[in-house]
Amino acid sequence: MKISITARRFELSDSLRKHVESRFSGLERYNYRMSRLEVTLTEEKRQKRVEARAAVDGDVDIHAETTAADFRSAVNRVSAKLARQLKRRRDRRTDHQAPRLGEEIEPEAAFEGTES
Repeated sequence: MKISITARRFELSDSLRKHVESRFSGLERYNYRMSRLEVTLTEEKRQKRVEARAAVDGDVDIHAETTAADFRSAVNRVSAKLARQLKRRRDRRTDHQAPRLGEEIEPEAAFEGTES
């Protein structure tokens, strides 16, 4: 997975870049089809804003954003939001061809009365 980090209105430090990469690198375990992650850090007047967009192959992109007093807590919140969304999306995936676990498989009626 490729992580691209964009800083707006401030200079991105190496320690903050490493923190962002370490927090978001673990998200790949929730969906192996994540190909790209774009993280945008913006410094506003008194708050720091972090937006993240995860591109999932064959599915809709996932987006999360938050604001906080410092970048590290905002990055932590956004990574938790993305993890929650990816977990929810993973749990919703079902095999629509398989029978439900509580149902018994009944023989088809077409095979019962076809003796000639």
